[in-house]
Amino acid sequence: MIGLPANRLFCIALLFLFIPAAVCGVPVTRTLSTAEPGAGEVFTVSLSIDGIPLGGVVETLPPGYAFAGTDHPEDRVILRGQQIGFAVMNDTRITYSVAAPASGSGDITGTWEDFLGESYGEVAPSHVAVDGIETVAMSAGERPASQEAAPPFAVLAAIAALLIAGWGGRR
Repeated sequence: MIGLPANRLFCIALLFLFIPAAVCGVPVTRTLSTAEPGAGEVFTVSLSIDGIPLGGVVETLPPGYAFAGTDHPEDRVILRGQQIGFAVMNDTRITYSVAAPASGSGDITGTWEDFLGESYGEVAPSHVAVDGIETVAMSAGERPASQEAAPPFAVLAAIAALLIAGWGGRR
């Protein structure tokens, strides 16, 4: 059994380990205008970005859902199948639209990377279901083989290439 002074020291050490993780938070969060769009309805997805001066965000839509546009600069967006890549340059918010299919459900997932801070992570999944109706195959996270998406880091590499190409022409 650990003595009383050792318990205090152990508790203080735990606090120093867990408090910074809680304070830092997640640099990218997602909000949806609705989690239960109607069939064929276009809804809005907003990404709040905190503390990423230069990096990228890759969003992956569930099968059947389609990217319908964004207010983000066109030269900083790349679309590959169900994945949308956004180049981030001191942005605090990115908004984009998604068209719902006639039926279906699934999770919008995402990853982010801070190129200068050399950190990366995942955006918490957001569940969507047309008219609130769950579909078994899509809500279980399964994807048809024909819709396998490219690895997110390939899209982030493409975003980095867009940023570098954009800087090269601005001299």
